[in-house]
Amino acid sequence: MLLGFTGAAALAADKADSFEPEQVTMESAIDPGANVLVNQASWDGASRIHVFNQDDLKYQGVLSMGLTSQFEISPDGSRVYTLSDYMERYTYGPVHSVVQIFDLETLTPVAEIEVPNKAVKAIGMNQLIEVSADGKRLYVQNATPGTSVTVVDLDSREVVSEVPTPGCYGIVPAASGHRFTTLCGGGTLQTFDVSGEEYAHTTSDKIFDVDEDALYVDAVRTKSDKLVFTSFNGNLYIVDDSGDTPVLERKLKVAEGLDGDWAPGGYGVTTYNAATDTVFMIMHDEAYEGSHKDGSDEIWAYSLADEAIVSRSAAPDLIAISVTQGETPVIYGSNEMEETVDVYRAEGDGFDFEKTASDDHVGWTTSLSVVASP
Repeated sequence: MLLGFTGAAALAADKADSFEPEQVTMESAIDPGANVLVNQASWDGASRIHVFNQDDLKYQGVLSMGLTSQFEISPDGSRVYTLSDYMERYTYGPVHSVVQIFDLETLTPVAEIEVPNKAVKAIGMNQLIEVSADGKRLYVQNATPGTSVTVVDLDSREVVSEVPTPGCYGIVPAASGHRFTTLCGGGTLQTFDVSGEEYAHTTSDKIFDVDEDALYVDAVRTKSDKLVFTSFNGNLYIVDDSGDTPVLERKLKVAEGLDGDWAPGGYGVTTYNAATDTVFMIMHDEAYEGSHKDGSDEIWAYSLADEAIVSRSAAPDLIAISVTQGETPVIYGSNEMEETVDVYRAEGDGFDFEKTASDDHVGWTTSLSVVASP
């Protein structure tokens, strides 16, 4: 027994002498190139934004925030603005709503701004935290449930005003200046000008029927600077917000006359490619009252120039999508069933998309955004 123990000890000593510990290193910056950011908003712990390289879906790293995160990208693509809540005692006591500013290249926080704890507590969605076109103002949706918008000066990194928006929800920044448009419960849109010390606002004529054809808060802006809102029935409302008051230009009935009961579903239900002037929509069949959050069966490509569907591609279970720019668009989507980020690339010259990659780092997510190289 003693000889056996002695031999084992000698063997262990030999292995210890030959052991070479692994060297842990940290990169100073993520790989260069375009990225896609996927928001894993959490109600029970830290929220995360997962960063992937667009080309090969390589996992670049993660940004960490508090509860119920929202995010937006700076116009130049170099900064990530996030909104989340930090609870001192979790089940009761003070709650701090914080805007954090991250450097995308290094995935590091560079500043934070505490905003009034009226900020919306919601799963990740578009139009709840937005940046002005010049990158000077940040708009934060409040809901207590009374609605208002907190305006943050990004130069001084201070809250400069709170704009009451009763009965309205969602923030769509103007193409220039410090104005934003919001959807309102009476079927109207209101535009708020916050460029001066006092805000001003105007109200449109009735644009949509909240009972018969309600609109998603999610909106996209076209290359002609028009807004496109999508209804629960799959209609597209083209709105001109360049003037003092929003004006409905046209309503496009995308699914009219098709076999089946098709409608959008999810949270980020549309995305837009400027080079082809195409709106991409996630659509599901057998739609019913209340299915407006259901995952997709297909991705539809709709040409605004031709006012026609140009392709329909199988794409199951997506609840949010974002598309790259350029003549050959690539679509990234949040898959609610597989809890993955999925990549769809077009085969051939048209818009016949096929899933080409998937990654399961992300968990259940409802918002994402592609970011071009800075």
